[in-house]
Amino acid sequence: MGRSAIVAAGTAAGALLLAGCGGGGGDGDAKGGGTAEVSAPAIGATSTPNLGGGGGQRPAPRRPGAPNRPAALGPLGYGTLRLGMTARQLRGSGLLIGKVRGGATGCSGYDLRTRRTPKGSVGVYYSPRLGIASIFAVGGMRTPQGIGVGSTLAQVERAYPKLARGVNGSSAPVPGNPKAVYSLLLSGGRVTSLALDLAGQDCHN
Repeated sequence: MGRSAIVAAGTAAGALLLAGCGGGGGDGDAKGGGTAEVSAPAIGATSTPNLGGGGGQRPAPRRPGAPNRPAALGPLGYGTLRLGMTARQLRGSGLLIGKVRGGATGCSGYDLRTRRTPKGSVGVYYSPRLGIASIFAVGGMRTPQGIGVGSTLAQVERAYPKLARGVNGSSAPVPGNPKAVYSLLLSGGRVTSLALDLAGQDCHN
């Protein structure tokens, strides 16, 4: 990501209030706060394809005999949602629920259909330039190394020895994906917010 200030505030319940965009992830505030949920907000101009869609084809069912393990946040995304996915790739997938139309940054906010956040918050950011740019840890989501909201600083440092501590937030390289970073907020010695970001994402600080 190359930014020292990543996350501006958060709560122990996983809430995020991100600086710059004023957006959120986890259970935090969305852009401008108090935003009402909308159905599949447009990405940029209203003529561009919508993400998610609802009523489109559903994701492919799990193959029989596939291990029933919970999806991990990283290294490439969360489940079938991948960082960098475009509107065309997502069209009709039914993966996302639209919540916040593109603001000053042009980024739109969504929730995973299976991982909803409260009104006024989002779990996923879509960038017109980069595609899916950020996926926030909500509902107990954890990284492949077992880190999630509530993990201790000591656990984070063991999992990510190259953790970079900043004034407003911390970041760590994502093992197995040099194009991504984990963005974390730590308070009281524990993780209060966590996101999987494309390095250089342009939706939040």
